[in-house]
Amino acid sequence: MKNLLRILLLLQVLSLASCSEDNSTTPNIDARDKFTGVWSCKETISGTTQIFNIQISKIGIEDSVNISNFSNYGSTADAIAFISGNSLTIPTQNIGVTGIPVGGTGIYSSNAVTQKITMNYSTDGSSATAICTK
Repeated sequence: MKNLLRILLLLQVLSLASCSEDNSTTPNIDARDKFTGVWSCKETISGTTQIFNIQISKIGIEDSVNISNFSNYGSTADAIAFISGNSLTIPTQNIGVTGIPVGGTGIYSSNAVTQKITMNYSTDGSSATAICTK
């Protein structure tokens, strides 16, 4: 009878332990969060540099973002990009009212002071590099 009581007590203790809350899971973090916001971009095309702002906003539910004022083409020139980790991919697409062809890639990085996206892309047949900070 003592063994039966010990076994029942052991089973009760084990069942209570299995009901404890599991705090080991990490909440899902949206990789797009670090890319969103207003960025100051310094773009260089064929030795000519210009500075302008872009706005990156989440669209869809997974990996898509919208880049407004892409390559300083104005508020109607939005490019769609896809985020994976710290990488940004701008698939080849036509933007703006005149259908300017664009496409390229970017990398997000940060330090204690500055967040940065370095983008290399083609825009209207020219190669461009943009360093965007916030």
